[in-house]
Amino acid sequence: MTNLVGRHLEEMADIRSTRKQKIVYLCSLASSILFFFYAWTYLQADQLVLAGIDFTFAIVALLNAVYVKQARHPRYSDLILSWVLLVQGTILLLYSEAIPDRTLWLYPILATVIFINDFKIGLLLSMSFCVFISGLLVFSNSAFTLPIDSTHRLTLSLFTMSVVCHTSSYYYNKVVSYIQCLYQEGIEDLAYMDQLTGLANRWSFENWASEKLRTVDTKRSVTALVFLDIDNFKSINDNYGHDVGDRVLQHFAKRLSNNIRTKDRKTEKHDYSIARFAGDEFVLMLYDVRSIDDLDSILGRICRLFENGYQNQERLNELTLSVGVALYPQDATELPELTRCADKAMYHAKHSGKNRFAYYHNNPSSTKIETCPDMFAPLMEGSNVTPLKKRKE
Repeated sequence: MTNLVGRHLEEMADIRSTRKQKIVYLCSLASSILFFFYAWTYLQADQLVLAGIDFTFAIVALLNAVYVKQARHPRYSDLILSWVLLVQGTILLLYSEAIPDRTLWLYPILATVIFINDFKIGLLLSMSFCVFISGLLVFSNSAFTLPIDSTHRLTLSLFTMSVVCHTSSYYYNKVVSYIQCLYQEGIEDLAYMDQLTGLANRWSFENWASEKLRTVDTKRSVTALVFLDIDNFKSINDNYGHDVGDRVLQHFAKRLSNNIRTKDRKTEKHDYSIARFAGDEFVLMLYDVRSIDDLDSILGRICRLFENGYQNQERLNELTLSVGVALYPQDATELPELTRCADKAMYHAKHSGKNRFAYYHNNPSSTKIETCPDMFAPLMEGSNVTPLKKRKE
């Protein structure tokens, strides 16, 4: 399951990376074509220096496009194209006397640099370029043919366009990140949660519980693994249909999660301490319980979750639970063995008359049995049971 989640998240990251690669590829290809065109134009006008520079840039942009197309995960292709474009923009500014109309290419150059890079890198490159050319225009104005008013307008318009492009880039990245978070949450729900009840599934519970057992304080508190089974659940499916059976499971899961703490007291974060194990079997880990008496009280509260039955379209009056309890580390020190002990104690409770909970205590013959409220199921004669004290009204 971990591989499934990781693979889907990796695919989502690849989609974002592939989208960026396509943008870099198209921009590199378009830049190469324009550089070749202007290199030919400069050559026709006998401007050999500019022709040589543009021809070199055209080759670099073309090789960059080929690299992006062939490499699975191209590195630095966006920075290579950015470097080519920014140097070209500087040259256009320095040679504005010879080619004054082509300073307008500064705008698409700056926009391309912003959109092909990650937000922070694009911000750094574009702002540095704007500051650089502003310094050239302001402090070396005599070197250019642009009048002072045009210089100010060019500087202001470049900064304004940068702000607009960065705002668009920022919110685009924010939306993509939000979609990726939703995607991740959806994948995590599929991987970690039971789709019928909304509780943790067996896999996520076992992973969480294994880690939790390493950190619980067994000297100052009680830690128990509790196995729950709804008595005679098969008859509910047979008599009322699986739809009713599913609603019973959902009702029980909701009542269970509302009545049992699912937050770590130290971190206040939700955990995976309650899970649907299989079918009508549920498992939960109770930790940081102060004493066995407090644990008995919690187990009694769990047994009373169905004391009013279940009422929807059909009313089911006699819903009871069989509960098995294994203590850590008294009964077992590893989660698989602890689960086996709790499961065995649950079956012992079920075979002893149902509607009760039982402690494992190393062997079934010494299992401690407590009944749930006797309003549902009468005690079996001769069984070793101790009735729970009824709650005070």
